[in-house]
Amino acid sequence: MRPANRAGPVSAGDAGPAPPDRPERAALVPEVGFSALAQAAPMLANLVLTPYLIRHLGLDRFGVWSLILVFLATLTVLDGGIGASLARFHARHAAHGDRAGTGRLVIGSLTVFLGLGALVTGACLLLTPAILSAADVPPRLRGEAGQLLTALGPLLALALAANSATALLQANARFRALAGVSGGSCLVYAAAVTMLVRDGTDLPLLAVLAAGRYLLMTVCGLCVGARHIRVRRPLLPPRAERRDFGSYAVRMQLSGFTVFLNGEIDALVVAALLPVRYVGVYAAGYQAAMALRSVPLFAFPPILTRMTRVFSEDGLPGAVREFHVLQARWLPAVLTYGVVTTASVGLAVQVWLGTGLALSAAVATVLLAGYSVQVAFTGVRTCFVRAIGLPGYETRYSWFSTVVNLVLTVPLTLLFGVLGVVLATAIGLTAGSLYFVVLCRRFAGLRERRLPKRWLPATAVAAAMAVLGDLLILRLGWHGSLPLLLAGLPVLAGLAAAAALLPRESKEEETS
Repeated sequence: MRPANRAGPVSAGDAGPAPPDRPERAALVPEVGFSALAQAAPMLANLVLTPYLIRHLGLDRFGVWSLILVFLATLTVLDGGIGASLARFHARHAAHGDRAGTGRLVIGSLTVFLGLGALVTGACLLLTPAILSAADVPPRLRGEAGQLLTALGPLLALALAANSATALLQANARFRALAGVSGGSCLVYAAAVTMLVRDGTDLPLLAVLAAGRYLLMTVCGLCVGARHIRVRRPLLPPRAERRDFGSYAVRMQLSGFTVFLNGEIDALVVAALLPVRYVGVYAAGYQAAMALRSVPLFAFPPILTRMTRVFSEDGLPGAVREFHVLQARWLPAVLTYGVVTTASVGLAVQVWLGTGLALSAAVATVLLAGYSVQVAFTGVRTCFVRAIGLPGYETRYSWFSTVVNLVLTVPLTLLFGVLGVVLATAIGLTAGSLYFVVLCRRFAGLRERRLPKRWLPATAVAAAMAVLGDLLILRLGWHGSLPLLLAGLPVLAGLAAAAALLPRESKEEETS
């Protein structure tokens, strides 16, 4: 008889009849809502500040700032898999009421992050001239860019520390508090930027303000989560847990490295081949696509926390049952969202930044098409393999996606320029996502239900409403953050129209 907590081939029938809904399942909706607020806050701050920064810094300086953020995002992903692993291990400690174990994990992660920050600082001091030359930074901006590179190490340490505090709150289902901490820190940051950044020489000040936001997020997050922590000797996790964590983190890092290859490297390719201002052009489109991609992912922390606890209590059969319940709701909703937002994001970017940045709009459209397929088919599966302790399956699909991307990048770039770079990424993401579906079906019997019969007409109506509405707003000639919010209304109206049709069809299928 196979132990319940070991993963092996499991068919849908092995899971047995679905149990009645647990009472705590109803809490998933508000948890997702507060998780969404917490994760949306930084994106909303960036969306609001981007037109302001382009206007006050100029496109060249904004390109330099965007390049620094690309470096920061890349290094944050390449943290050894620690940040991506913290939520699962904090959730395990929370499930067993092990406050001392949580405290050791917090202290250990912060110690590693400080070391990484110091290492990056030393590397930047040595490599700054070569980086500035390779990135084609104009001579008049090299002094400011050099100062930003020097600050990259402290920024990285603080950003990773903020992620550690976030993981602590997520794992203990403190999503309401997390929303307050994240929203408050972003509000302070946005207010400080609009009050203090006034002219084109304020790039170092902008880095200081960003560091302040991460520091505020870390301190407030740890204070709010203090009741889940107990500091006892030894201060660091025991050898067995470090070995377990390290093995898991290595697999998460392998997956995380593909995030770099499928996303951040596009900006580095642009920086290597084109003037630095094109990094800003790319970054604007990438930012819009990533913001819209992230909306469904707001549900990840509560789903991962819930699935980890279900696996701890009911083993693999319970996790399989939970997957099928969640995926039946996730797939039609996320696919509809992806089609509607992909159809309208190009218009929305032009409303946001002006028709002169139509290339950014095209970048956003191509990337979001690939992201939509990826999130719809891999979202709940990713939570599943992480919860049961087998992130290696996520790593396999990620690397498959990356190989397809790298093979296509050169020929598509030669054919289509900047758009070819993101087109290769979108195709790679789509191919990798379908491969992940096959993998999960083979080893755990995870299957898809057919889409509701009304899904196609409902989605078509929603997309038409969004596109027509945004076309009308674009013709008004308004640009900026407020018009962008206005452009979101037709999208919301279209999604609401689709939602009004889909639930009735789902109920009919359940009773048939």
